[in-house]
Amino acid sequence: MSIGRQRSDRRQLRAGMVFVLVLAGTALIGWGGLAAWQAYTQNNGSTASTLGVHMSNTATVSLGTPKTCTDQAGPCGLIFDASGIEPGWGPNAVGTVTITNTGSESSTFGLSLASAVVTGDDTSWNSSLDNTLCGDLSLTISGLNTTNPTVYSGPLSALPSTNISDSGSNGTWVTGASNTFTFSLSLPASAAHLSTDEDSTCTAAFTWSQNGA
Repeated sequence: MSIGRQRSDRRQLRAGMVFVLVLAGTALIGWGGLAAWQAYTQNNGSTASTLGVHMSNTATVSLGTPKTCTDQAGPCGLIFDASGIEPGWGPNAVGTVTITNTGSESSTFGLSLASAVVTGDDTSWNSSLDNTLCGDLSLTISGLNTTNPTVYSGPLSALPSTNISDSGSNGTWVTGASNTFTFSLSLPASAAHLSTDEDSTCTAAFTWSQNGA
């Protein structure tokens, strides 16, 4: 046998072996030896959302027009605008505020004094000596709830942070719960600093807070 013939036979043998291996691999893949049929399922659109705390605030100066604000849109209106005060004036109801839980979460509510500043409208007014009016004005705040309706009664400038109830006397306000709070003012004739209260204006700001329960 010639050398050329031997080489040709070896090439044919190698080609035959490669063909057999390819067939074997194809069979394994097709019949699950190296790969298998696969299936999947998928769950879409799963969500997790939060509740929200929101309130509305409707302030009405006595004999005035209600003005509503929310925790997301303001500003809020005045609660009172009392003038012509003199010793012995009041007590007079000077305004109301209706607070409503407009959020999706039950909440607790509170009231606090943000600021109380005295200014004068007379050339002889002294900012160091004549800044007593906010402390001499007597403030009473009461709600519609029948149990402990009085939120506060005392000097305007001493109003502490205090929890408030809804109209059903509940400390936790569910969605939609509300209460209307009436503000009454007086300047008692027995106030300690009447001589320095003259020609003065007390400007107060009140904060209503809400916390998710």
